[in-house]
Amino acid sequence: MFDLSLPELFFVGVLALLIIGPKDLPELFQLFGKLLAKIRRMYADLQGSMSQLQKEVNIVSGKAQSGDESWRELLPPEISNLPDDFIPGSMSRDEHNTRNAQIRQAQTRARSIKDAQSNGTNQGEPNER
Repeated sequence: MFDLSLPELFFVGVLALLIIGPKDLPELFQLFGKLLAKIRRMYADLQGSMSQLQKEVNIVSGKAQSGDESWRELLPPEISNLPDDFIPGSMSRDEHNTRNAQIRQAQTRARSIKDAQSNGTNQGEPNER
């Protein structure tokens, strides 16, 4: 990395020992290690951000490979679970609200059944629909 030979490294080590002193040298190495670890983390984060940006640019510009579904990872959870045949605007606002209410009802029923089963009282499925 720095292209230093063994005698040069030994000289630098002795010089650091004389200037800094044997008492503070371990603290300096510990501080240097923490700094190096932080720099490595920042570099890894930067690489990840650049990779993500490159994926987004490829998706927007149409250069993404066919069959590459990695763009689905970028969607928020409420959109990522839509069926494959979903067509935006295919439901009116009222239909959408009705569907959301039905989903919430089903989730509440499922939770109550699960709670009843976990409590040991196997009451079965409620009859109301």
